Amino acid sequence: MNADRLFMLVDTCANFDEVKHEFPDLDFLTYFYALLGYYRIPTIQLYNKTTIDENDLSKILNGSTTPQRDDIIQFGLALNIDLKKTNFMLSLAECETLSYKESRDSLITVSYTHLRAHETSAH
Repeated sequence: MNADRLFMLVDTCANFDEVKHEFPDLDFLTYFYALLGYYRIPTIQLYNKTTIDENDLSKILNGSTTPQRDDIIQFGLALNIDLKKTNFMLSLAECETLSYKESRDSLITVSYTHLRAHETSAH
């Protein structure tokens, strides 16, 4: 990923979709680690400069949980990241949460009888 191009787009584009169009696989964690690398910020700084629980922060950093809005705002403040980059981080995390919610909400309920029918030899 070209971090220079990514951050230039974030800084100059008002449209989240434009950035996602150029970087379609961009997710919160990839963007976050790109920020840390671009600005040469060690992750230990997050533990020292935020009030996020250490276990929760570890889960965010290893991708097993999506950060809450307050966590992202703390990241932006602790790392002294400008508002556009912080807002983009918020948008990515929100997009992933909505994506998960949409996939969860699009599940189709079926009856017990229907499920049992799939256990027959015909299925």
